[in-house]
Amino acid sequence: MVLSRSYVNASALTPFSRGLSDNDLIELDALTSRFARLSDILIQKVFRAIDAVELVDEGSLLDRLNRAHRRKIIHSVDDFRNIRELRNQIAHEYVIEDMNSLYNDVVTHTPLLTHCLQQIKEYMEKQELLDPADGK
Repeated sequence: MVLSRSYVNASALTPFSRGLSDNDLIELDALTSRFARLSDILIQKVFRAIDAVELVDEGSLLDRLNRAHRRKIIHSVDDFRNIRELRNQIAHEYVIEDMNSLYNDVVTHTPLLTHCLQQIKEYMEKQELLDPADGK
């Protein structure tokens, strides 16, 4: 997965307080973009799709996260609220005063997103929503 590759590349650049080259900034931009995109897909599309298949009323973002937590797809509602906030910061990058802090937060939260993908796969297989042979 490209997010994992970006994560490895960006993690090698820590600590972010030192000077960053143009190539370093390209790597960090790739990581933050991929992080934002995956978090959006999971929270806005995948969690909603699971609710729809299970005939659950959509509700608010917090409702969706609470259901994902009850399903053991995510470990912590608070972590995913933070992930959503990071996504919003990335989308509105022009208002961020401390990019190094943002980069650190994204590196910290990226493993939670990648772990969530595995949890979704396991949940869907358990619920027979996904054929194990198809879940690459």
